[in-house]
Amino acid sequence: MKYLFLAAIIFLSCNDLAIIKKTYSYSVDGKSAEVINAYTDSAAYLEAYQKFVIAKKVHHDQKVTIGTLVSEPSDFVLLDSKGNKITSRIFSSNIDSLQKIIYKRIFDLPNSLEKAISANRNEKHGEGSKYDTGGLYLAPVKVLSAKFVSKEYSSYKDIALRYKNVSQKVITAIRFKWYGKNAFDEPADVGGYNGWGGGFRDEPLRPGVTDYSEWSISSIDGKKILIAYPYEVVFEDGTKWLLEK
Repeated sequence: MKYLFLAAIIFLSCNDLAIIKKTYSYSVDGKSAEVINAYTDSAAYLEAYQKFVIAKKVHHDQKVTIGTLVSEPSDFVLLDSKGNKITSRIFSSNIDSLQKIIYKRIFDLPNSLEKAISANRNEKHGEGSKYDTGGLYLAPVKVLSAKFVSKEYSSYKDIALRYKNVSQKVITAIRFKWYGKNAFDEPADVGGYNGWGGGFRDEPLRPGVTDYSEWSISSIDGKKILIAYPYEVVFEDGTKWLLEK
């Protein structure tokens, strides 16, 4: 995407023109500086603004796909080789419209992170992978496996989950939800409604520990659990985590 918008040369002044490229320093929110080489102050500013918008787009896609992991970029600084701010030297009637074009073109791009995660799930889990819970990065409990298990001396089935406390605190209670289908790829009887069911456990689970639980749902047609995840977790210190809807 570098130099994508160098058509902005239409608003550069003759005083900006130079024979060789000049060096600029670009940084976001006071973090490590990055070098930008450009022939003019205006070209350097456009490249810096484009980098800034790309950073905001990456943050947006990350937040939508896996939750907020870092703070959103709020501002950038562009300095010349003498340490002077370039932004104060950029004046043009076209600058606002050019920035809007850059912003729109970048934010109109598809969510590449979401596509990558989806492709990875499809490769690892096959059919039904869109229901995988691996994207619940903010959850203090991670479901490692979910399956129907046959009841002894019966054709009915129960559900079993393996899960792990991935937080740093002791958990005292967890509420789970799950969704299953039958052999006809239709919503199965899982103890709830229209393929959905749920259960809870209220025993201590220490940080880093994996546990296993079964719930008696007596499913008559359960074939495959497509998704299972925690939606409410209570910690020993009295705090609580809830899955955002």
